[in-house]
Amino acid sequence: MKQTDTKTLILDVAQELIQRLGVNCMSYQDISNSVGIRKASIHTHFPRKDDLLAALLDRYSDRFLRMVDGILASSDTPEVKLRRYCGLFETTLSSGDRDKVCLCAMLGAELKTLNHPLVERVRCFYEANEERLVTLLNDGRADGSFRIDEDVQTTASLIFGLLEGGMLVARVRGGSDQFHQVIEQLMQFIKV
Repeated sequence: MKQTDTKTLILDVAQELIQRLGVNCMSYQDISNSVGIRKASIHTHFPRKDDLLAALLDRYSDRFLRMVDGILASSDTPEVKLRRYCGLFETTLSSGDRDKVCLCAMLGAELKTLNHPLVERVRCFYEANEERLVTLLNDGRADGSFRIDEDVQTTASLIFGLLEGGMLVARVRGGSDQFHQVIEQLMQFIKV
């Protein structure tokens, strides 16, 4: 197997484990068992767990934000764009064993156990999402499809918090079906 293939596989497995179990329940031994390599091989690619988490956060943020930017760049109506944005979270929760959440939601839940550079990466992910939501909400307010009486930034923070936290709550209360109902309720609140 090529070195880059092994590195990608390590990242894929680590991401899956964190999205399902959390960062503090994921170990190099878990990755080693899943990938079928020695722990020393993982340390070759990622000497410290923080190195692995930094690479994961960079990769995840880049991929996720590119998808969001694609949604924003589309010719869809603001309502459809918001539904597609919410769908990114719903798809994550519905995948696999239906127990995965956004990587940054899980890391956000364990923020106090992360070192400063990782905390900043999680914050940047949150801020980047809220900035994009502000753009989307302003477009919807401008074309009359969204009813936003309060500050748009506050509404963007509310929506992002609802999606990130809602995934965690939905795992306890009915999974993706319950989460879908939350998204539908959000759409009813925001639409004109």
